[in-house]
Amino acid sequence: MKRSVSGFTIVELMIAMAIVIIVLHLGASSLKEMTLRNHMTTHVNEFVAVQRMARQYALYNKTDVIMCASTDGQKCMAKKYWHEGVLVFVDHNGDRKRDPDDKVIKFFQARAKNLQVTWRAFPNRSYLQYVASGWTNNQNGTFRFCFANEPQHYNRALIITKIGRARLSTDSDGDGFHEDREGKLISCA
Repeated sequence: MKRSVSGFTIVELMIAMAIVIIVLHLGASSLKEMTLRNHMTTHVNEFVAVQRMARQYALYNKTDVIMCASTDGQKCMAKKYWHEGVLVFVDHNGDRKRDPDDKVIKFFQARAKNLQVTWRAFPNRSYLQYVASGWTNNQNGTFRFCFANEPQHYNRALIITKIGRARLSTDSDGDGFHEDREGKLISCA
């Protein structure tokens, strides 16, 4: 009695493997795209919540509130550390430095890896100060959010006006890239 053998030929197996590899490659790049966009959106939304909370606290409590870069939640650091964390505190004596009697309102630490956050303001200060009216202390500027070594279409910005209002960057010309308040592509460099 003759037995029939079923299976794949080597050519059929190679074609099937090629199709699987192509599908996995397309899926992996889409997954990376979705993951990076979600990480950026989450971080920017959390950052906006901290900024709004700082402004509201100053307004409702009629006091000066400082928002600055911090790595430990205790003291302010140079501008280049915004990606590490944000310290929000009441500045009782107006020296724009956290003293032992200054109340910490919030310490926000970034969870996104590979994220750069920069603050550019006029006048060029390393902090953002809200006064009792909810306005900034004559500051207007932009927080820029970028992933290191990733395309610019992920970059976002939070634009702060002198009156303390904030707005998120948009892709106003529909090219897939967000622009800052001057209409330029957002860059953290």
